[in-house]
Amino acid sequence: MVAKITDIAREAGVSVSAVSLALNNKRGVSDALRSKILAIAAELDYRDFKRLQETDPGKEMRELRVRFLKIAKHGHIVNERHNPFITEYLEGIEMEASKKNCKVEVAFFEHKEIEDIVQSQENTDADGLIVLGTELNAYEPRHFAKLKTPVVFIDTYFPLASFDCIDIDNSDGVFKALEHFYENGHRSIGLIKSKFETRNFQMREFSFRESMKYFNLPVQEQFILDVDSAYEQATVDMNKHLAGGQKLPTAFFCMNDIIAYACMKALRENGIKIPEDISIIGFDDLPSSNLSEPPLTSIRVSNQQIGQRALEKLLQRIDLSTNKAEKILVSGNLISRDSVRYI
Repeated sequence: MVAKITDIAREAGVSVSAVSLALNNKRGVSDALRSKILAIAAELDYRDFKRLQETDPGKEMRELRVRFLKIAKHGHIVNERHNPFITEYLEGIEMEASKKNCKVEVAFFEHKEIEDIVQSQENTDADGLIVLGTELNAYEPRHFAKLKTPVVFIDTYFPLASFDCIDIDNSDGVFKALEHFYENGHRSIGLIKSKFETRNFQMREFSFRESMKYFNLPVQEQFILDVDSAYEQATVDMNKHLAGGQKLPTAFFCMNDIIAYACMKALRENGIKIPEDISIIGFDDLPSSNLSEPPLTSIRVSNQQIGQRALEKLLQRIDLSTNKAEKILVSGNLISRDSVRYI
């Protein structure tokens, strides 16, 4: 197994920063500690240490390598339509990495078992992993516990797992959506949810029901509809729901923008006008939301901020400066467009 800078830090009982200072012959560590760290690096056959000794002793060496694991377990949520959304996470990670002299790599796993993904990272040369946990269920993070490499999850929230998680504040976002409906006179509000359960989707449904109570509005179960998370099949599913010609609410909150686009397409195909006949709000504010017909009101997620915060937390974990797992929620904003009307 290739030795990493974190291995040296662990063996010496110091932070990664201290190891970096010693290996680069910089101030900040005592001569005794520097000698101890250099001895451990040589003993572990640390490859960058050998390179440093063989080339320019004053040359900066690579300190940290971070790997972003993009996992599409089934692809109904993490797919090409969500690539712009995921790209913003990566941009945030890279923005923060550029400040911290980190190298960011991306590994994409599609239709792979979690056990196989974790196994592929057991001998990784990365110093830390940021995992896109969108399609993971509550039981799958436990597989990552066998890794010695620090792990941070984004786009999900596992309250019972001992991992750092950085996620959108779903409750806050859903409340803002329903508040917008309420302020525009809507009292009959339905929910279009996904057939595929994720932690985020579970939280959004729970928050929908809690927010309806807050506004003293009844949850009408006949207006809680489920569809596929993939656009094409979601459109088919929504058309089936509309086939009976049953009465509809005045507004629908959709679990995400992809579901909202499918919902809007099916409504138009059934002669139902948006927002004249029914108002729609999505979640994620994908770039195409501004180009939909009509432009979609949605909850904008601070993806870059989540990405930056994830790298900050991972570096703390690598640096051994924190030992308690944190669940960090980042609030979003409602972007008002033309898919909601006042009644």
